[in-house]
Amino acid sequence: MRAKTIVALLLTCAACAGPGGVEGEVGPEGPEGPPGQPGQPGQQGVPGPTGTTGQDVREVYGTGQLAVTAGLTSYTTIPGLSQLVNVPADAVVQVATNGGIQCTGLGAAYAVVDVAIFVDGVASNQGGVRRVVAANTTTVGQMIANWSFARSYTLTPGDHSIEVKAISIDPSAATANVSSASAPQLQAVLTVTIVKR
Repeated sequence: MRAKTIVALLLTCAACAGPGGVEGEVGPEGPEGPPGQPGQPGQQGVPGPTGTTGQDVREVYGTGQLAVTAGLTSYTTIPGLSQLVNVPADAVVQVATNGGIQCTGLGAAYAVVDVAIFVDGVASNQGGVRRVVAANTTTVGQMIANWSFARSYTLTPGDHSIEVKAISIDPSAATANVSSASAPQLQAVLTVTIVKR
């Protein structure tokens, strides 16, 4: 009997339940929270390669004419063609030079000159000396000939003197005008390039 009463109550309650209500609107967004703590710094990257500090190109020009006569039997610096350079550690130095000589003789005369690169007062016999001959013809005098050569050096760090010198090697040759202060056909150049490895 009691069970029947409970069932009847449940049926009555079910019959009394109305339809579901309309869904309410979404409420406003809450305030923004405080920022999070910064993360830990990352590991240091691998160091990059060494930069090019210490590299340089230095160039000087002839400042006068050197008359190479038969009596000039010791190497003499061509005016203007000398530099004092500071070489950094782990560097290669390239020395390049060019210029002209002119035979001053008339007719079938000739002039012959040895031109050499000197580093710290020593001639560079391996690729650092050139023989230049300016020979006239029977119809053309005061002929001009040119030199142009270069070589590389591995030098200790510090200051080094670099010069270009000339010498007479034939007592029968005419006097040679070597380089010039202004004549572009003769004016010599000494270029020193320092390259870091």
